[in-house]
Amino acid sequence: MRFFKTLVLAMTMLVSVSSQAAVESYGTLLSGSYQPATDFASLSVSGTGNVYTFTLTAYDLNALFTNKAFIGSIAVKVSPDVKANTIAVSGISGGVTNLAASNGGGPGGDWDFRFVLGQGANDRLLANESVTWTATFASNVSIDDYALHVQGLTKAQGDSAWYLNSVVTTPVPEPASWAFLLVGLGVASSMRKRRA
Repeated sequence: MRFFKTLVLAMTMLVSVSSQAAVESYGTLLSGSYQPATDFASLSVSGTGNVYTFTLTAYDLNALFTNKAFIGSIAVKVSPDVKANTIAVSGISGGVTNLAASNGGGPGGDWDFRFVLGQGANDRLLANESVTWTATFASNVSIDDYALHVQGLTKAQGDSAWYLNSVVTTPVPEPASWAFLLVGLGVASSMRKRRA
């Protein structure tokens, strides 16, 4: 019976400290006039508290939009509200070399800030590229929603548009979560062996 209680305690501790990575696909029109035939990007976010790591991957934008299409920014809603100047961006790697947080968000005025991807015509997130970065907030936040801004569209496509996530997939446990589980089971097993 004690083994069962120890196992339940270990599992409870695992759930309370586990780190998750949510992966979202984007392609649902929020503002603008052009709805692509399928999703055009995915966003993976991991972290808790005040540190989050993001990976944005653009699919074949050329086939879904036009050969000049690029993802220019990500509008973000968080709780509690934050200002862009309280966010430190680091560890930028991949398709763009310049990435920064900026005040002002997406359409509708309900967004806290945006991540601006790249700077100028030669530093944009284009088709089949990805970018990874870490954002450190001044205090703990909970990220509520994102919207991607696709620019460089044709006049017939409306020049630019904002898109929401199409389907939110369930969080995937990070390797640290599995390690905590194994450590907890190992401790429970060793405690059981000592008593036997």
